[in-house]
Amino acid sequence: MINVGLVIDAIGSYGRGLLRGIARFVHANPSWAVRYEEWAEGDAVPRWLARGQFDGVLCRIRQPRQFESLRRLNIPIVDLGSLPPPPGIANIHSDHTAISRLAAEHLLACELPNLAYCGFEGQLASTHRQIAFQEHLAGRGIRPAVLQIAVRVRAGSQQLRTIHATRRTAHAEPHDPALALWLDRLPKPVGIMACNDLCGRRILAVCQRKGLHVPEQVAVIGVDNDEVLCALAIPALSSVEPGSDRIGFGAAELLDRLIKGAQVPSTALLVVPLEVVPRTSTDTIFVADPMVVRALRYIRTETRIPAVEDVLAHLNNHSMLVSRSTLERRFKTLLGFLPHDEIVRVRLRRIERLLRDTEYPLWRIAEISGLGGEPHLNRFFKSHRNLSPGKFRRGIQ
Repeated sequence: MINVGLVIDAIGSYGRGLLRGIARFVHANPSWAVRYEEWAEGDAVPRWLARGQFDGVLCRIRQPRQFESLRRLNIPIVDLGSLPPPPGIANIHSDHTAISRLAAEHLLACELPNLAYCGFEGQLASTHRQIAFQEHLAGRGIRPAVLQIAVRVRAGSQQLRTIHATRRTAHAEPHDPALALWLDRLPKPVGIMACNDLCGRRILAVCQRKGLHVPEQVAVIGVDNDEVLCALAIPALSSVEPGSDRIGFGAAELLDRLIKGAQVPSTALLVVPLEVVPRTSTDTIFVADPMVVRALRYIRTETRIPAVEDVLAHLNNHSMLVSRSTLERRFKTLLGFLPHDEIVRVRLRRIERLLRDTEYPLWRIAEISGLGGEPHLNRFFKSHRNLSPGKFRRGIQ
């Protein structure tokens, strides 16, 4: 039996993803047994590691004294953190360069004329992502604006590193004067890459307080794809999925080889991110026509999905008198599609989200989606997705 200790902070989705990946490896390798207890990044290395008979350790730590405590165990160690560990300790983590490239390309695809980066001061992963974002855009002749938010560490907790304070206290703070001033001064519209989802939520909270329209004026993409944080953000936050599950699995594979006699790799192993998960915070295409912008915002944010006639009435109420044919011509010229096409797209996305994330009966989903009844929902969904809502909900493609 191979006994492995886990020293991993699972406070966020990234840490939980690491544990899921390790669990997958354990279930595929019956010779492995792991010990895991809740542990926070600022804590000392667990005493049970020294008292037990372990063959290896998987850890996600950042303080030199913690690494030295683990070294004294004289067993193979694989670090899953974002900081380079001391020589002789294997390291596997996210490819920050690839993450930033994915985020940059997503914002570029939104055709935004201005781009920016926002991170947390003192967090090395944030710095790596900032540099990669800048370098990637420099190849396109673009120089993004940059802000690194200072993180306040509570009095009496100086032993906690800045990264630790960031992850535990950087909730959505709408009263952030430095961030508010920076957002005010950015040329609009602008697309912002946030170093992680916590930072992205903070940006969106300030935008909400200041009345900045997201995504039409400020589009935001985070990193980690923490589904809870992204869903709680207003509007829902787009994010890069870093594939922490694969990092956890890969770390366990690497440790297994080290325990069996393999040499420690001379460089860190990098795991490329999976994809961008788009949500409302970047659901925009920049256009200079204020009438089209207002129509898009209304279609995307109205509680009950409107018909084209409702869009025309909304524009009329805001002193934008326009005929249906003129609005359709403007949409077609600037966006390449009609208002009705956008309504269909928004309706389909909402139906799919309700089918995935709720247990609502189909008649209720039809009502929310503005389709009037279950038969209309079935016809509409099947005509555009070529399968019934029920089969979609059951995952049958």
